[in-house]
Amino acid sequence: MSDSKSSKMIEINVDNEMWNRIYTVHSLVIVGSKEPDGTFNMAPKHMAMPMGFSNYFGFIGTPRKSTYQNVEREKVFTVSYPRPDQVIISSLTASRREKDDSKPILKKIPTVDATQIEGKFLENSYFNLECKLSQFLGKFGEWELVIGEIVAAYVNEDAIRKKNEDFDGAELVYDSPILAYLHPDRFSKIKKSNAFPFPGDFKR
Repeated sequence: MSDSKSSKMIEINVDNEMWNRIYTVHSLVIVGSKEPDGTFNMAPKHMAMPMGFSNYFGFIGTPRKSTYQNVEREKVFTVSYPRPDQVIISSLTASRREKDDSKPILKKIPTVDATQIEGKFLENSYFNLECKLSQFLGKFGEWELVIGEIVAAYVNEDAIRKKNEDFDGAELVYDSPILAYLHPDRFSKIKKSNAFPFPGDFKR
């Protein structure tokens, strides 16, 4: 039996507003890139995810945005996964640029240096990636998939999954909550979770 409130489906227009008619769950990440003047831009992305199960990560970008232009020029970018208590800081990285193309608010946002590439991370984020540009892929309207090869990764010790029989994933998520972006305009702090009921013969 379905848990949905209603089985009636409503057709909506397949256009640019389609994804704003429902809520969908995404990770929220902050992509860092170096500006032409040597400063560093930080921009929130929710259309972002691992590319397969190896060391590749991708996000959706467009040539008219500074992040895309910076990555195309510098060939590197960083990825920071913020914590739920960093949602305001994460939101501020989406602030509009001034007439001179600067983002003064970024001077107020605490960062730490990357080590293998020239870049910055959001300070106190729980998972960080350093990426070298692999390729720009596809044309999805004006949007493209920006793919990087992960050359270094760091996870906070309070967020790492342990490799032992006593490891409790539910306890880890409860003690170190995860930030989820509910597109288009909400967020959630995930503390409660359940083991997924994989079939007994499931294999990746």
